[in-house]
Amino acid sequence: MSKYFFLISIALLCADATHAQEKSINPEITSSNKQLTKTFEWAIEKARSYVQTGKQGPINISEAKNSADRDVKTTYIPSYWAGYPLRSAFYSRDFCHQISGAHLLGLQDENYRMLTAFAKSADSNKKGYPLWAINFDGSPYILDYKDDNDFVREVPAVFELVEKGYELYLWTGDRRYVFDETLWNYYSQAVTTFVNDHDSQIKNGVAEGTGKGIFQGVATYNEQHDHPLIEAGDGIASQYKAFLAYAKMAEIRGDKKLAAQYFLKAADLKSYFNKDWGIKNTETYNRGYTLPMSPVDGWGKENSWFMPMKGITEASSARNLKYLDFIEEQLNSKDGIPGNIEAISYIPELFFKYQQNERAWKWMQYIISNIDQEHEASALTGKNGNYPEVSYVFISNVIEGLLGVVPNAERNEVATLSHLTPEVQSLSVKNIRIGSSVLEVEHQLNRSSRIHYQKGNGSLKWKAAFPGNLTHLYVNGKKQACSKGNDSGKPYSYVIVNLSPKQQVTVTEGVH
Repeated sequence: MSKYFFLISIALLCADATHAQEKSINPEITSSNKQLTKTFEWAIEKARSYVQTGKQGPINISEAKNSADRDVKTTYIPSYWAGYPLRSAFYSRDFCHQISGAHLLGLQDENYRMLTAFAKSADSNKKGYPLWAINFDGSPYILDYKDDNDFVREVPAVFELVEKGYELYLWTGDRRYVFDETLWNYYSQAVTTFVNDHDSQIKNGVAEGTGKGIFQGVATYNEQHDHPLIEAGDGIASQYKAFLAYAKMAEIRGDKKLAAQYFLKAADLKSYFNKDWGIKNTETYNRGYTLPMSPVDGWGKENSWFMPMKGITEASSARNLKYLDFIEEQLNSKDGIPGNIEAISYIPELFFKYQQNERAWKWMQYIISNIDQEHEASALTGKNGNYPEVSYVFISNVIEGLLGVVPNAERNEVATLSHLTPEVQSLSVKNIRIGSSVLEVEHQLNRSSRIHYQKGNGSLKWKAAFPGNLTHLYVNGKKQACSKGNDSGKPYSYVIVNLSPKQQVTVTEGVH
């Protein structure tokens, strides 16, 4: 590892701890699993070390041009590292995967400015693609951008930025994510013009790549040697989620006609996937197409697991359940497991979605046990734990994953569903931000859930959910009939509880 790596690490990675503490209060964890507690605390500190807001530093630093602009000092916009630590930039794919963890650290300004920077960069000259990487001062990162016809671009990122805009709205209640003109124009362009302009080789309404490499536009996040995919599983799945997110944001904007149009587009795309695109000539799922309209199945890493993770597969179908087994089998194989740990950071999210909690926890443990191992690209990153995505996503894996927290900030609502396992019998996290509210969520396995509404304005509505079909739940020891729901093919039972600021309520599946 070069001396320069350590110099830039010291110069650019070190956090201004005082600034961070003034800005927000860290989430605080208590758990029966000491390994989980230790790693979560590490992740909080590590993720904060990547915040670049207001710093003075160089741009366009990379392993290819170590001295390019080293002596140039410019002011960084609100931002954090999302990509290799040797590169002075944040990347769209990494950013999309880090936003929840960043929000939970109080990095609201950073999320908004970074999303806006990507949205502004997408224009007709780039055929609707946003920049792949942006310097900390908001300028194009030249390692990945030569000109408007020669820059790195991957189809799923276009759509994930739409999906993540809506997710940030749910976490923050910040109406700019829905009403800001720059963002709304980007979302609209992504689900209309971009799809139309990139649907020329296989005319089916699915946005395409070129099959010719990342600087000419690829259909998938999987950059490893593979088939020259024109359409890919992670691309179509991310497009589906973008359609859904756009429909929901149109609803919030009061445009019922547009919302209905995109709910229908999402439903039609999912139907097309499950009746044709995804199942043609295979007993599993196709993960892409090459020319001329030739399906490709088998194992494609991101273009495989994104399909069930984004929910474009039929959740309760035998095919989907077998595919989850197939994914687990591939991940357990020497040839199938990704060499880069940031790819593995998606896997807990996938399995938590289907309440396959022990599998999800297994892959969280894998990440924990490999944090101090050398990264596949160690010259750029050093140890695995130095890759920013690892710490940010671990925070969200704990709160969104193990605790099953689902926010709706504008309505001051939260839903929870425990995903704890016998190895994590109890878990509590304080200082979880949902809009202007702060709360503590605690589970004891899937038998008991508690919320402490630490502070906020007005009543907090809590949907306290438990797995399975139950007839009653107990609210602070009082028996109450419960309602039923279904998420990703799995039934759950729930009660609605209203809390006032500083109030604590415990819901249990029985009298304990």
